[in-house]
Amino acid sequence: MLNASGVLPHLRDLIVHLHRGNAARAETIVSEVAVYLKDVMQSGGDPESFEMQRTRQTMFAIDEVKIQLAQQDYDGAAVSARDAAKEWRQTAGPQASAE
Repeated sequence: MLNASGVLPHLRDLIVHLHRGNAARAETIVSEVAVYLKDVMQSGGDPESFEMQRTRQTMFAIDEVKIQLAQQDYDGAAVSARDAAKEWRQTAGPQASAE
């Protein structure tokens, strides 16, 4: 079962598999990450919280990966996977942690 600390390693693996053209494994990883992100978004947390916004932005990038995978655009999918990883790596700024 995927958890918050496992998202980034999964995204790194996804990028590697996309560069190798391994669509089957990439699709599996995308599905696992998407299920986790959907679960987080449906958890009932505050939609305005940093964590929910980060999850939502990461999901947007994962949706782009799915679209590009369907089009067999592995380079484009890898770029979107990097965007997803970048979104997920974001941390709350000083203002967010002070609230």
